[in-house]
Amino acid sequence: MEAVAPGPVAAQLQAILDQDPAADRIALVWHEPLIPSELDHQLGAIAMRLVWCPSQLAMREQLVEQQLMEHQGGSRRLVLLSPFNASQMAKDLLARLWANEPRHISPWRTLQQLLRVAQIDPRLTGKGYRWIAETLLDCHDRYRSRIRFGEVLDFDQAWRALAIGLLDYQEPAVDLESLLNWSLQAGAAERAAAAPEPVVEHLNGWLGPRLGETAALIQLLWRQGHAGALVSIGLACDLLYDPEQRLDQAIFQARGAFRERYLGGAAIGEEVLAGFGQRARDSIRRQLSQGERSRLAGALGQAEQALASLDAMALVARSDLLIGAFEQRLNGFAEALAQALKGKRDKTAELGAALEALRRHQLAEVRKDQVGAAELAVRLCGWLTRVSLESKGVTELIRGFVADGGFVDWARSRIWAGDEHEAVSQAYGLLLKKVTERREGMNQRLGAQLDAIARGDRLGAGIWPVEQALDGVIAPLAKQHPLLLLVLDGMSQAVYRELADDLLRRHWVELQRSDAEGPECLIAALPSITRISRYALLAGKLGEGGSGDEKKAFSGHSGLRGVCSTKFPPRLFHKADLQQEGSGALSSNVRELIAGSEHRVIGAVINAIDDQLSSNAQLAIRWGVESISLLRHILEAARESGRMVILTSDHGHVLDHDMKYRKSSGDAERFRSADEKPSADEVLVEGERVVLPGQRVLLPWSERVRYGKQKMGYHGGASLQELAIPFGVFRNAGETEVIDGWQEAPRQEPSWWRLQKEVETPESKPAPTVIPPSKPSSGKKAKQEGQMGDLFEQPPAAPSAEAEPQDWIEALLNSPVYAEMKARAGRVTIREEQLRQLLQLLQAGGGQQMPAAIAEQLNLPAIRANGFLAGAQKVLNVDGYAVLTIDRASRTVRLNIESLKTQFEID
Repeated sequence: MEAVAPGPVAAQLQAILDQDPAADRIALVWHEPLIPSELDHQLGAIAMRLVWCPSQLAMREQLVEQQLMEHQGGSRRLVLLSPFNASQMAKDLLARLWANEPRHISPWRTLQQLLRVAQIDPRLTGKGYRWIAETLLDCHDRYRSRIRFGEVLDFDQAWRALAIGLLDYQEPAVDLESLLNWSLQAGAAERAAAAPEPVVEHLNGWLGPRLGETAALIQLLWRQGHAGALVSIGLACDLLYDPEQRLDQAIFQARGAFRERYLGGAAIGEEVLAGFGQRARDSIRRQLSQGERSRLAGALGQAEQALASLDAMALVARSDLLIGAFEQRLNGFAEALAQALKGKRDKTAELGAALEALRRHQLAEVRKDQVGAAELAVRLCGWLTRVSLESKGVTELIRGFVADGGFVDWARSRIWAGDEHEAVSQAYGLLLKKVTERREGMNQRLGAQLDAIARGDRLGAGIWPVEQALDGVIAPLAKQHPLLLLVLDGMSQAVYRELADDLLRRHWVELQRSDAEGPECLIAALPSITRISRYALLAGKLGEGGSGDEKKAFSGHSGLRGVCSTKFPPRLFHKADLQQEGSGALSSNVRELIAGSEHRVIGAVINAIDDQLSSNAQLAIRWGVESISLLRHILEAARESGRMVILTSDHGHVLDHDMKYRKSSGDAERFRSADEKPSADEVLVEGERVVLPGQRVLLPWSERVRYGKQKMGYHGGASLQELAIPFGVFRNAGETEVIDGWQEAPRQEPSWWRLQKEVETPESKPAPTVIPPSKPSSGKKAKQEGQMGDLFEQPPAAPSAEAEPQDWIEALLNSPVYAEMKARAGRVTIREEQLRQLLQLLQAGGGQQMPAAIAEQLNLPAIRANGFLAGAQKVLNVDGYAVLTIDRASRTVRLNIESLKTQFEID
């Protein structure tokens, strides 16, 4: 190892050169010999020769040698180190030295010169702190460019410089969170271990004013060699000394082992350890929220190791941060799900708590798919509890499937692949078995009544045979507004629910008939295959044909031509027409037509779903606008022209989830000739809607049968999944034109699907959602069906006996002030009945409600809620008084009823 100049010597030389850059033949008072006695030293561009001189004769010899070197062209400057001060040296020797005297190395004086400060804090210059000056001189090169000193070197600056120089402390502040963050740096433990003993001894004096009682704990951990493990020890403390946990013998033993192992048996108060743990936990939470997950992984693992060494792994499950806790919570969730499926007693609360524990853990953000699957599993449990086992008619079966079935199949298609956690995967297997049995039972009931569909019997409002869609729905809508008919070949209710969810996020709004009993649907022609059912949809009549036949029939349909000009008849585009040649983009010609206003009715057939089903790749597809080629471009073109979009299909499909192959005489995948003998899971149907010779066909009602080679999915059979075709009407949220007989609808989802728990804030707790009097409660019916409500929703509170009468609402609506405010508001599109319902809902909630609850009760799309409330504020906030306010932070709408009465002059 190359010899280097002692730190104080190097610092003193730097100070001298700062004072006089030409200084040469420098003498320093230094009592310890150099080893070796001569060495080279470089200060910037200046080379120096340091020589230890035990006598004045040796000093004279070096001065002579220096002169000879300079004559020979040498450039190194001479530095003489000796034990002699000025009073001990001969005058001839002093005359030949820089400044005519040797310089004493005073640590504080040298430091003052180096740092160019006018003064040094008197607290530092006492005898007990000489080590600070010496240490600061030793590590001067490591902090000098990273800290700016003022006129005075004070106590805090000195410690700050020590922290930078010795510990590479780069944090902007000196507090517990910053210290925890520093301890996570690579090499922090090694630097702490190498710090001089006086630094550790006086650490409490520096940290005490900033950390309080925690400073002594930090100093103790430092002495025990744990300075680089502050975070992991803090997380262990958070669990060991949690004041809310139940104390038992195991906890006491773990605490005792912790004190011995990490604190050397020192007496540190439990409240200090608990506080330290809480601060460590909060610090990690903040860093995780800022994306610092990778740098924290080691500390989280060390915390688990520490708890394991203390025989306290049982505590890990309580942590929202430790990786082992997530695994334990997965075990708990799997157990809760298995218990809920046994059905011996209601396990809703336990299952909900297990899911919430998973969602609360920091790994939920990383393992979103895993937690999302758990949420879907809980939803399916809700559906199992809700669906009645009673026999149902064909109309009721179809309505129930359209309302719920898409969500059920969406969920089970996600969890069918299982989970990497073995126990959870096994629980999913049990769940899928029950769900599939329930679905098979529903399909079997439908199969027994399939003749009604084959005959074309009227099934009720909103359930349209596919061949009647053009005349019954599409042409009447096109008469009011230009539209785009998007046919996604093979789209099931499950895929539709995913796509519709994505459309709503992209600021499309769903429309529904004003008198609708629920979501509408189409019923496929039989068998439910493309060349039959898609032709029926696009031709408006039963038949069979390919894309060319569909185009001809669509453009010639009398109902559609009746709403279009003769110059711009209905247009239909298929796969080959939609894509720009040589790229995957939408054809510029098609885009221009959709974005234009000349053609009132345009249709487009997209085969992405059916193409995917034809593959043998068993993939879990996330269906959305981005996952279907061209769909985003088509929708944007429709948005540009303000077209309504009808999203539908020609049939649904069943996925190959352990389907069984059955030999057939034909080549069809999901139907057989009527001449063959039916099995127990098949039904022979006949009627005018069977588009085959003889109008008879043998169809499987079960989703478990296939007659063709293995693929991802199939269609042609008689299951609800294949026959009930999704049908949705959407428009851009920027469009507000009134469509006669139709209204904007909130997101249509069953109650058991909702899991999102509203966040309560200290300032405001959400009031229970109360259905306004104008909408009678369906609670009795739900109770009869055994409906399981939202797992996490608080039940509505019973109305108070002292609730204020609603006479003030009618008085307000009849008041002159209201009439004036309504006139001032101008084109605010708030119907009086809506305002009445809003006031009733707010009064029922004690003057406050959540915007989501308001949107749901007033039957508004979520995207319209803010606009509606802003309009209500224009009417109610007289002269700017805060009668109706919206707290965005707590997501709460508040009504000050007393202020309202004053402003509207109501007694």
